[in-house]
Amino acid sequence: MAKISISLPEKLLTYLDQKVENRSALIESLLQQWRQQQEDAALAQACSLVDELELGWEYEWQKAAITDREASGFKPSIHP
Repeated sequence: MAKISISLPEKLLTYLDQKVENRSALIESLLQQWRQQQEDAALAQACSLVDELELGWEYEWQKAAITDREASGFKPSIHP
């Protein structure tokens, strides 16, 4: 695994250390969540374009998309 250095203000590091056991794991988890949100947004945009262009969804496409999302462990999140 590649290593990355991140510089954070001392106050923030102190706060993190008070709230979590492993700050590296927290940062990794946050980055993974961000990546998943980016992928979800890209998929939503692609679906919107398919609908907008009236390309239609064939049954096989729908089934494959649902299967892919379930296999990825997708859990919809509610954004305010």
